[in-house]
Amino acid sequence: MNRRPTALIIIAAVAVLAIVLAGSRLPAALAHGIGTPQVLNAPAGPYMLSAWTDPDPLRADETHVVVAVIDPDTREMIVSGVEVAVTMTSMDDPSVVHRAVAGTDSVNQLLYAAEFNGRVSEGPWRVGVMATGAQGTSDEIVFEVEIDPARGNRWLWIGLGGMAVLVAGWLFLSMQPERPARAARRRRAAG
Repeated sequence: MNRRPTALIIIAAVAVLAIVLAGSRLPAALAHGIGTPQVLNAPAGPYMLSAWTDPDPLRADETHVVVAVIDPDTREMIVSGVEVAVTMTSMDDPSVVHRAVAGTDSVNQLLYAAEFNGRVSEGPWRVGVMATGAQGTSDEIVFEVEIDPARGNRWLWIGLGGMAVLVAGWLFLSMQPERPARAARRRRAAG
C-alpha cells in the first residue's frame, strides 16, 4: 500500500482548510461597513453628522468610528473637501485622549472612518466628532461607548504553529528515501 501520497494528500487538505478558514476572517477584519448607530443626523452647526461604531461590541484591539457629514439644506452627504476629527477620551482617566483624522472609509466611499485599533483600553470612553470644511466648522457631537477587552491573537499563533507542523511533516515525508522493498515491487510491476 502506498502511504506516502495519502499522507501528503491529507496534509494538503488540512493546509487548504486552514487557509480557507483563516481567509474567511480577512474580509471581516478589513471592512468597516457602517456598524452600530450612535448618533444619527444630529445638527452640528453648518452640517449634520451621523456616527456609527464598529465592531459590535467594540474591543481594545479593534475600535472604528465611522462618520457621515451631511449638508442640512440638501440632505446629501458631503464626500470631499471636509476634514473629520474624532477624539476618544477615557472616562476612567480623562488625561488619556486619542485623536484621529478620519479618512475615506475603505468600504463605503460616502463615509469617513477613524481607527483606534490598539490605542484604547477597556472601559467607558467619550467620543467627540467634528467636521471642518467649506461651510465652516461643526459643533462637536458627543456620545459614550464601552470598550471590551482585546480579543487577542491566540488563534493566529495556533494557526501559524499548525501550519509549521504541516510544512515540517510534508518536508519530512517528501525527503524520505525510497525503501528497497518498495523499489523492487515497483520494478516488478513495471517490468
